[in-house]
Amino acid sequence: RQLPIGNLVAFRAPMLVEADGMIDEEDIIKGEFIYSDDAINFCWEIPNLDSFGAVAYQRLFNTQIAHILSNKYLNKPIEMDGDDFIVHAEHDQGGIIQQKGKCSVSITYSTNSIAIGHTGINITAGRRAPAHAFSTNLTDDQTTNFMTDVIDMFYALNDDIFIATTKVIV
Repeated sequence: RQLPIGNLVAFRAPMLVEADGMIDEEDIIKGEFIYSDDAINFCWEIPNLDSFGAVAYQRLFNTQIAHILSNKYLNKPIEMDGDDFIVHAEHDQGGIIQQKGKCSVSITYSTNSIAIGHTGINITAGRRAPAHAFSTNLTDDQTTNFMTDVIDMFYALNDDIFIATTKVIV
C-alpha cells in the first residue's frame, strides 16, 4: 500500500550492479559499476513527483542521511557532491591511502508521477569496489540503529512536507 507521504524500505545486503543493470549513463560511460561486500540499502517511493522533484527529493533525503551518519555514527565530516556522500577521513581502499572517500551510491527516477530512489551506504566496500570507495565499518548494532534513525527521519520529513502542502489556501 502506497502512503500519500511515500514509503521506505531499509535492508542490509551486498550490492553488485554492472553495465546491464545500470541506469545512470554517466556511470556507464566512466565504467564505474556498483559493488559493495556489505551495505545498507534504502529504497523509497514518493507519489506525485516528476523527474525534477525526484532529484530534488533525493538530494534533500541524502543530505539528511549524511547529517545523521556524520554526526551520530562516524563523527567525521561528510560533504555532499551532488547525490554522493564524501567522507573526509583517511582510509585505505585496496592498498591506496586516501584523505577522503565516497561511501554511497544513489539513483532516482520518476515514472507515472511516482519518484523511485535507492541510496546505498557502504559498511564494507570490499576489494572489487573502486579506489575512491569508503567503508563506514559500522557495527551490527550501529547499522540497525542507523537504519532506524533514517526510517524515522524519512517519515517525519515526509509527513512535515505533506502537511505543508495542505495548509495553503489558494
